[in-house]
Amino acid sequence: MSTSTKKVGDYQYLIVGGTTKAATTSLFAYLADHPAICGATYKETRFFLGSNYPLPSKYRYTGDVEEYNLLFPLCDENQVRLDSTPDYLYCPHALERIAKFLPHAKLVFSLREPISRLVSWYRFAKQIGKLPQDLSFDAYVKMLFDVVEEQPQMDNMSFDAKPIHEQYMQALRQGCYASYLKEYFKQFESNRLYTLFYEDLAVHPSKVLTDLCNFAGIDAKFYEDYAFKVTNRTETMKNTEFHKKYRDFRFRLRRWTHNKPIIHNPLKLLRRKIEPLYLRLNTRPTENVNMSEVTQNRLVDYYKSDVRDLTELIGKMPPWEQFSSLS
Repeated sequence: MSTSTKKVGDYQYLIVGGTTKAATTSLFAYLADHPAICGATYKETRFFLGSNYPLPSKYRYTGDVEEYNLLFPLCDENQVRLDSTPDYLYCPHALERIAKFLPHAKLVFSLREPISRLVSWYRFAKQIGKLPQDLSFDAYVKMLFDVVEEQPQMDNMSFDAKPIHEQYMQALRQGCYASYLKEYFKQFESNRLYTLFYEDLAVHPSKVLTDLCNFAGIDAKFYEDYAFKVTNRTETMKNTEFHKKYRDFRFRLRRWTHNKPIIHNPLKLLRRKIEPLYLRLNTRPTENVNMSEVTQNRLVDYYKSDVRDLTELIGKMPPWEQFSSLS
């Protein structure tokens, strides 16, 4: 544990942003295991999100950036500090604050084929009790298009905007990655930005982590014999109300223990042993999501121009079969 008097801006950081439901929890776990990296006590610190962003956090920037240090109490001063908050991609306040306060930060954005991501969001919103269990995917997509038509501008990229919808109701527009990512490319030099894809991480995790280590300037050999395990997989719950209460309890407990390692670490180990049993008892086989051809075509039409923009922005075609004809 460091007793250094360094300021927040003196440290090196690896900031993982990108879309939600794109394996950022697994990516955080892989990176945090590397001895050259020290993860924040929260996987998603959400520290730099705007005050009106519709996600809770214990620490949020309110004028004193040095409070960010409270999220890294066990880090040595030479370690790269890791913060994985996917929604930084969507928040202009986060972009501005990271650029202003973290001059040595490098940013990684994990992206996922937007239609499969939307299906995952639909399942997840049902899992946490945000959507009725009998709501079809087609009906959910219609709801999302209604929101977009109501609010045509991407509200999260406006500094004075006040989002009127919860995160799961912004899932459609938040699949337009280029629309958000281009703002980061305007603000940061390209050697501080790295884009990876969920699909590559799922199939070739060792290669993805090796490339990411090279970008971050740390030794990639650590991952040669590493056991990659998927975490935070979306499940279909038997009792969504109970799961909602379980998640809320877990969040409240983490808020209290995250900076108390003598309590937090044993509880973390206990959770790793108990949670698989809980999930076996409170999950059922994942049902296939039915999508009509009309909905499929509508989504492809909605996203295809943004996929073209993304390809041009990052200089490579994403590995997304649905949009391969655009190359």
